[in-house]
Amino acid sequence: MGKPRLIILIRHAQSEGNKNREIHQTVPDHRVKLTSEGWKQAEAAGLKLRSLLRPDDTLHFFTSPYRRTRETTEGILNALTSSNPAPSPFPRHTIKVYEEPRLREQDFGNFQPGSQEMARMWAERAEYGHFFYRIPNGESAADAYDRVSGFNDTLWRSFGEDDFASVCVLVTHGLMTRVFLMKWYHFSVEYFEDLRNVDHCEFVVMKRSQENQKYILQNELRTWSQMKKERSEPKEPESPIPVRKKWAGFQDGYETEIRRRQARRQNTADMFADDLNIVQQDEQVDARDQNGKPRRRMTTSYV
Repeated sequence: MGKPRLIILIRHAQSEGNKNREIHQTVPDHRVKLTSEGWKQAEAAGLKLRSLLRPDDTLHFFTSPYRRTRETTEGILNALTSSNPAPSPFPRHTIKVYEEPRLREQDFGNFQPGSQEMARMWAERAEYGHFFYRIPNGESAADAYDRVSGFNDTLWRSFGEDDFASVCVLVTHGLMTRVFLMKWYHFSVEYFEDLRNVDHCEFVVMKRSQENQKYILQNELRTWSQMKKERSEPKEPESPIPVRKKWAGFQDGYETEIRRRQARRQNTADMFADDLNIVQQDEQVDARDQNGKPRRRMTTSYV
């Protein structure tokens, strides 16, 4: 087959560590599993992938060996190969899945310290720089870049194999997705540090050009600088011209409102209420009785 027509990077679905960071104090990072919401995200990603594929496509999956990425891959495959809502053109036995340790998450050390120490460490990393700051007993993003570089070389060589798939899917982590793109497209360190993380199960798609065989990134990557710019831009003032309301404030117009009221009529008085619009009843004194006392008569006023 040669070079695949698509390379798709997918960040793992929501994990227990994404909901509660303190779990890393007692559970090794590679054993953190998906939440129930994460399983739903993974299966939704499988349906999305299915919609992007051609019936004659073949697939190779490369996944980080961490539990959350392996479970994400499993959820994707469940939906991709399911006969619901229709028989799938991608039988499970035709899809090759490889665990690739070089796609694992950046090593943040062993068990992470308490929340106060982690907050101090994150602040220090932000000051020092995300790419070169090395986590105590762990890695820097630069270290992760080195092993991703080795994986990219291996992947590129495998494109020369006759039986390589037409679509290559990498199930990995947020930072590793950015590092992979940095290596592939030769991003600068400054641009890498400006990149925001991708969402859970977000697809980052690289499509091979028919003209020069290079892979064109289909996504517009989000950056911190762009977000800061958008937040700093003044909002447009509200128009001083009032918005014209519909006739009499009725949602669908006067005639429609009259028909609605007619449908609700219960007696004769209601029949006159629509057109005459009774607004009040006044007491008027217009005569005196035989004892000279005022006589009160009820009259109705219409507007």
